[in-house]
Amino acid sequence: MRLGYRIQQFWAALGLFQAPVAATEPSTYLNETQMALFRSMSASEQRHALSVLYTLQRAGYTGAELAQAALLHDVGKVGGRIKLWHRVAAVLLQAIYPALLHRLAVDDPSSWCYPFFAQLHHAQRGAEMAAQAGTHPLAVALIHWHHTPPGKSDLDAGGQALLAALIAADETN
Repeated sequence: MRLGYRIQQFWAALGLFQAPVAATEPSTYLNETQMALFRSMSASEQRHALSVLYTLQRAGYTGAELAQAALLHDVGKVGGRIKLWHRVAAVLLQAIYPALLHRLAVDDPSSWCYPFFAQLHHAQRGAEMAAQAGTHPLAVALIHWHHTPPGKSDLDAGGQALLAALIAADETN
């Protein structure tokens, strides 16, 4: 666990030290349905997604598919009732007792444990939501695999390179 990265994520989740979200830039890459998904994310998640996009752009990545993945990679957290304490607990449990985290991740929206399920499975949920919104199949695949080492995905070499870039940008923001 990279402590500095997790501390940065904690402060970002609180909304401290963050610039306001630009309202128009995501629409460059997202259709109306995808924009509705983007807007359904919390303000801190929108800022994080934009930061991931800007990091990729600064690194020279300009493809629309990767931009869509950057903007929607965490959309699977929407509706999961994930609070900051769930995120902190999930990170700590994943580091020290992953079996307990998986036991707590109950796929029942009426359960108090459902946020752990949503946190743990947000990549798959987000890929499904993005696909239903008409997102490019490569972007959907990148969202699906964004917590998986590229070599363990089913992407070809080019897709794995984009996935590595997305993961790196996600981890630095």
